[in-house]
Amino acid sequence: MTQAQDPDERYVRIAVMIMLALTLFASACATLIHWLAPIHRMMDLVVPPAFCVLSVGLITALVRRPDWVLGIVRIDLLAAGVALAAPAWLYTLQATLTPGMQLIDILPPVSSLFVVFLAMLMIFVPGRLAFLVAALSWVLIALPVLVYLLLHGREMWSPRGRDLLMAYGPASIMVVVLLPVQRALVGKIRRLALERDRMEVMLRRDPLTGVQSRLLGEQMLRQVLSERIPAGLIMLDLDKFKAINDTHGHPMGDKVLQAVADACRGLLRAGKTISRWGGEEFLVIVPNVDAPGLQRVAERLRLAIADLSVAPVGQVTASLGATLLQSWDDQETVLQRADQALYRAKEQGGNQVVAVPAPIAAGTTPQQTN
Repeated sequence: MTQAQDPDERYVRIAVMIMLALTLFASACATLIHWLAPIHRMMDLVVPPAFCVLSVGLITALVRRPDWVLGIVRIDLLAAGVALAAPAWLYTLQATLTPGMQLIDILPPVSSLFVVFLAMLMIFVPGRLAFLVAALSWVLIALPVLVYLLLHGREMWSPRGRDLLMAYGPASIMVVVLLPVQRALVGKIRRLALERDRMEVMLRRDPLTGVQSRLLGEQMLRQVLSERIPAGLIMLDLDKFKAINDTHGHPMGDKVLQAVADACRGLLRAGKTISRWGGEEFLVIVPNVDAPGLQRVAERLRLAIADLSVAPVGQVTASLGATLLQSWDDQETVLQRADQALYRAKEQGGNQVVAVPAPIAAGTTPQQTN
């Protein structure tokens, strides 16, 4: 059986694949630019195409062996660092030792790539190690160029010189500082989102029984009432539950509640909802049902609960009050009617269903089954 893929690992692989694809594109563009340039230098003709070949190899390796992703990232970043450091040192020394030669004329346009390289380091290298590697990279790649420019003022104040100063100075520092801040903010936002989802689950689900919470039950009831859907309401309450808690303790009472919730949830088909209303009381909403159908659902629930045997408690029973929603009902009236029916079932000994299709005050005789 195929093991489920971790979403975080999948995200990292996609990010690395995008990085490699962009590296390949940049290397291909650099290769074309240097080949079309009027002056050809050996390093400029060798490094970009070599990096193209390396990028193709790393992409192929990532496709075939996704579990190699960390090693592939290390190889790519190391190769990129070497590819940026080599021209920085070679052309700086060449401009220093060759009279009349200027660094701003021979250094390839790699300053922007250095900023991108730092960004990749801060993204893919973990924790404090990212700062150490970024600092080392800055010393090996940017520092030779900056020292040269500081010693050659005329080149430093040229348009190309100022561009190099900005790229290897403030821009690099901003990337190294801001990306960890951005990563921390993303982490904070992610934690807040997870906390929000957890709170939403807690608001929608009763943590003990796993059925809907009272808040969600009230929302569902308001929706049914507002849409005038023909529906019925069943209020059920466990018989002698206080005695169970007093005799066997609250942990055993919790087990009884869980068993009852599981039995009811397994019995109710799609569309019917059950929510914990409070304590040992549950509310069931049955849409698109008539009086006989509501009576049958309530009776099945009663029998399912009566069939439960939770050791050492023994048999568990419940009293149920059922009523149909009327066109003029609001939440208060229908709940009051269901509660009155439930109270009548309790008064008559429990373990039975009392159905009230119309207000008791109107003189309707409750129907009961046991």
